[in-house]
Amino acid sequence: MVKSTVNLIKIKDIRDDVVITEDGGLRAVLAVPGINFALLSEQEKEAIVGLFKELLDGLDFNVQIFVVSRLTYIEGYLSFLKERLEQEAEPLIKVQLEEYIKFIQDYIETHRIMKKLFYFVIPYETEVIKLGGLFKREYKKEEEFHRQLEQLETRVIYITEKLSAVGLQPIRLKTPELIQLFYELYNPNPRWGVAPIKLFEELMQTIEE
Repeated sequence: MVKSTVNLIKIKDIRDDVVITEDGGLRAVLAVPGINFALLSEQEKEAIVGLFKELLDGLDFNVQIFVVSRLTYIEGYLSFLKERLEQEAEPLIKVQLEEYIKFIQDYIETHRIMKKLFYFVIPYETEVIKLGGLFKREYKKEEEFHRQLEQLETRVIYITEKLSAVGLQPIRLKTPELIQLFYELYNPNPRWGVAPIKLFEELMQTIEE
């Protein structure tokens, strides 16, 4: 029997700014901006590589780093410029805006504008209770869950500090942002807007059933 898409999603829940996997594991996600190495001196490059190596060598737990590449659509920006053009009264500025709009339109006809997003996934493997062979796995008590969250938070702080030392400014994804991320990963349409939270809640309810 072919499994449904819902059964292929190994996420039990998203709450308290973490992803909870089916086996009880916790995952925190950091969004990390990239660095343009081409603009750095050789000394700066060596320093960054050295610090990043130090970060990885100092880990006593696994991390996952993944990159998401998406086409960037700028129709909204063009619409904004056209509205600005209609409202502009100064002739010289109107000419400049017209030339700028034409430049952008010509450019996107021949170039694909890609946006790369970098993510650090920080895990914490939790223990689960098995109630016999026929029962589903269940999480420990709420107090134990929050204790595990604290352990994960320690790792998040460590990674954040190390990445900051490299010159990056990682951003911890909160619950709505995690939902947005995974919604877009499973529905890779760059034109879609904010993920419907209600849809996610219905999905989680379906998984539990």
